[in-house]
Amino acid sequence: MINAIVCIPYLELKEPYERCIRQYSDSDIRFDVRHIIGIREALEDAVENYDIVVARGITAATVARKWPSKHLIEIELTGYDVLNAIIACKSRYNPKRIAIVYAETLRCDEEMLSYLTGIDIVVRKISNEIDTESAIMDSVSSGIDAFVCGRTGAAICDANGLHYASVEVGKEAIERSVIDAVTAAKTMEYERSKSVLIRQLLDDNADGEIALDADGNIIEENSIASTLIGPGLWNIPEWKEALKGHAAIEKVKIINNLPCIVRYIPVFHNDKAIGVNIIIQNSESLRESDSKIRRGLKDRGLVARYSFDDIIGESRKFRDMVDKARRFSLVQSSILITGETGTGKELFAHSIHAASPRASEPFVAVNCAALPGNLLESELFGYVEGAFSGAVRGGKAGLFEIADRGTIFLDEIGEIPLDVQSKLLRVLQEKEIRRLGDTRMRHVDVRIIAATNVDIRKKVRDGAFRSDLYYRLSILDLQLAPLRERGNDILLLSDVFLSRYAEKEGRRKPSLSSEAEELLLSYPWPGNIRELRNICEKIIVLFDGDIISGDDIRSIIIVDDGSIGASSDISIESLALSGIVKKGALAKELGMSRTTLWRKLKVSNMKQ
Repeated sequence: MINAIVCIPYLELKEPYERCIRQYSDSDIRFDVRHIIGIREALEDAVENYDIVVARGITAATVARKWPSKHLIEIELTGYDVLNAIIACKSRYNPKRIAIVYAETLRCDEEMLSYLTGIDIVVRKISNEIDTESAIMDSVSSGIDAFVCGRTGAAICDANGLHYASVEVGKEAIERSVIDAVTAAKTMEYERSKSVLIRQLLDDNADGEIALDADGNIIEENSIASTLIGPGLWNIPEWKEALKGHAAIEKVKIINNLPCIVRYIPVFHNDKAIGVNIIIQNSESLRESDSKIRRGLKDRGLVARYSFDDIIGESRKFRDMVDKARRFSLVQSSILITGETGTGKELFAHSIHAASPRASEPFVAVNCAALPGNLLESELFGYVEGAFSGAVRGGKAGLFEIADRGTIFLDEIGEIPLDVQSKLLRVLQEKEIRRLGDTRMRHVDVRIIAATNVDIRKKVRDGAFRSDLYYRLSILDLQLAPLRERGNDILLLSDVFLSRYAEKEGRRKPSLSSEAEELLLSYPWPGNIRELRNICEKIIVLFDGDIISGDDIRSIIIVDDGSIGASSDISIESLALSGIVKKGALAKELGMSRTTLWRKLKVSNMKQ
């Protein structure tokens, strides 16, 4: 709430002012209308308790001089108000010469008023009661025979038997002063609210903050700064160096027996350094912030969700893959994971990060094939405000910045466009990124794990993938074996998946018959572990028995096999010759005649 006082020079103004205040006032301001003249003690007592002072004449001049910090709204007289007073004076006394004795702020044209009224008019400007009396008595000596003045001058004229007419405050002046006061109150209330918010923001900050002007005087400091440090910390050479060198300086200092990072950041206006902001971070607040960041990364899913304990298998090929991946996790080099779809490339990427020295840092996964080139570039490297149509205000950090000090997993790396490949190469070579639309480079410390299910060497030969980027990515190469080459791991994984889905559905886990096991072992698994997991889920959903037979397996694979059979002649041959399905049933399922199926199998035999 803003408090305002209206100092009226005569009581007749009280009712017009209060009426106007009722019309224009609102909840931001509270008015008090008082009859006060000049610099009486009442003025001093009153002004101290108010934010806004509305006054005229000598009262306004006194407030401006004695209380410069108060917001003064002067009741400005109009030319019409002055002219009315001159006409009244002329009518009463028929003077030859009139002196207008009024405060310095009065603006009027003596020659114009003399021309309009036919009377010789002079203006005597005053700033206090002593000036007023001197101006009036000097004017009498110079032949002035009537006065136009305010209430202070009127009292002096009365005491000396002089002719006068008072300048009255008109309706326009009343309305203007009230409206100006209400407008000022809204601005002051807004600034107060903003100041409270900024102060709260500063005090809620875990860092100490001090703002110095160019001479080293404290402009502002938050409560942390005042309790964390003693007087004089800022009075050391670093802030002067930052100001003179136009560049931030960072130092490690011991404050209250705690190691602190102190940053001195120069502040500029119109290319001129006008002060320095000092930010003090102690080791405890840094650890707390780091802990919050880690919790935030976990909430956002920017952590590895799997470890090597989640990778299941006992075959020799499996053990070799895991042993190699564990060794890779201990070093910082880039890794290229290759393998067919569904072999667990992302699972290995998560596990490598989780076992690495970067395990407590972010793990960011992105499917490069899921985004078009321009969108992929902005997601990876970020952008500044206005970089392109639709860019969010303030810009956006890219995934490389988010993954700083951690790992970024680039799945389907073989699908990224050549122009993005060149920028990715720079990250690997220089450890720097540049946001779209930005001019400055940003350092990032990120380990890259890439993965692909395509023949990336062929892409290099065909010119679709940069050879220099390929060699940078494949410093460490991890080839994942397809499920069909992992022998009894198929049955081990089947048992795990059946247990998992049975528990999820609240059912008893069934067992596989010998025939069912043989069929699973002989199936080529073009979809690898992902396909096996899906089939196990179907078993739990479709069958209620305790034993899964060979026919059960055949029916599920037939239902699931349209895309597999159509993908290649070898897959068709594997299905038919392995005994999983009869050729007639397979031909029917694939939507082709037995003759067409026979021809495809014959072509396949010829290829072999």
